[in-house]
Amino acid sequence: MSATVRALLVDDDPFTRTLLSAAIRELDVAQVVAVGTAAAAMAEMKSAKCDLAILDLDLGEGPTGIDVAHGLRRLNPKISLVVLSTYAEPRLLGRGQQDMPVGTRFVAKQSVSDALMLGRLITEVLELPLQEVSELPLVGSVSGLSDLQIEIVRLISEGKSNGEIARQVIMEEGSVEKAIARIIKKLGVKADRTQNQRVMLAQFYFQLTRAPHVVRDEF
Repeated sequence: MSATVRALLVDDDPFTRTLLSAAIRELDVAQVVAVGTAAAAMAEMKSAKCDLAILDLDLGEGPTGIDVAHGLRRLNPKISLVVLSTYAEPRLLGRGQQDMPVGTRFVAKQSVSDALMLGRLITEVLELPLQEVSELPLVGSVSGLSDLQIEIVRLISEGKSNGEIARQVIMEEGSVEKAIARIIKKLGVKADRTQNQRVMLAQFYFQLTRAPHVVRDEF
């Protein structure tokens, strides 16, 4: 890897940010600038050119890592982009997300076993920052769910009632009930005496995200 590379790391968790910064510095990157917000990332990019950005998908309230990726590309059309996340796939963040910019690599944090693996990924994206990436493989049981069904599961995980879900996804309440029944059938969710099916659907969502969802504003 070229020792002239300047990397921008954006992650809202200070501990994760520290660990990733250390791992990236071990890869002979010339400079790593680590920030915790979308606004700080954009300000940094405007003040100094970065060759590479490593972005957390979920940055808390406000813009997502995908939003930031698009903002960085507007400032530097050839910047190499990597999106890391505890989410198994971007669809779990919620409906209405933009597609990632061309060439962006998406990686689940739990799949990065060591610095060498991270280094190979960074080297690949630096060499071909605008190369089309094959469609992301859908994860496990999620592969059988539509975007709408995933959104319903996400809203269930937030404790929304069927009526609240119906208003948010613009469906009849009865249609939401039927959709939930289809989701339960697809996932093979079975209730027992200690847990009901809605609780188990919420647990399914959190297992795939490893983080709570938050309401977001537009970027």
